[in-house]
Amino acid sequence: MAKKISSWKQKLVYTIVAPENFDFKELGDTIAKDPKSLIGRTIDVSLRDMTGDKTKQHLKIIFEINEVKGNKAHTRFRVFNVNPGYLRSRVRKGSSKIDCIHRIDIEPNLGVQVKVMAVTHQNIKTSRGRDITAKISEILDNYKNTKLDDFIQSTLFGKLGTEIYREVKKIAPVRRVEIEQVRVL
Repeated sequence: MAKKISSWKQKLVYTIVAPENFDFKELGDTIAKDPKSLIGRTIDVSLRDMTGDKTKQHLKIIFEINEVKGNKAHTRFRVFNVNPGYLRSRVRKGSSKIDCIHRIDIEPNLGVQVKVMAVTHQNIKTSRGRDITAKISEILDNYKNTKLDDFIQSTLFGKLGTEIYREVKKIAPVRRVEIEQVRVL
C-alpha cells in the first residue's frame, strides 16, 4: 500500500517583493504548490509599513504578483486607496465636497483612473464646483505620457495633491485636497 503524502509538504514558501520603485522591499510570504498559481494574487500594504512614516497609515497600496523567479514573487502596482474613514473625517458641516474622477493614458497602452476629493471651507455654488472639477481634470491631463512609476511617486508623496491645491484655491477657498484613489486599468 502506497503512503499518502500530505498536501502541505508539497507546497513551498515564496517571498513577495515590491516593485523596483519601492526598492524591492519584502512585503510578506505566501504558500503555493505551483509558482504559476501565484500570478494574479494581490497583497495590500499600508504606506506606513513601506516607509515607516506614521502620518501615512491611512494610505493603502495593492500590489499584484506578475512573475515568480526562484522563491521570490515579484509584484506590480495595481491600486492606491485612502481609508474611507479618514476621508469622512475631513468633511465638516457647512463645507462642500467636490469629487472628480478622471482617466489618464499614462504610457502607450496603460490607463490610470484617478479619484480626487476637494473640501472647501464653506458651501460653494455649483458653478464653482464645476470650475474646480474642470481645473483638476486639466491638471491631471498634464501627466499624460509620463511613466507610471513617476506618477505613482508624485501621487503617494503629495506632489500632485499640492499642485492641485495651489491651482484650485484660486477658484474657491479650499481646506483640503486628497487623492482618493489611483487604479491601473
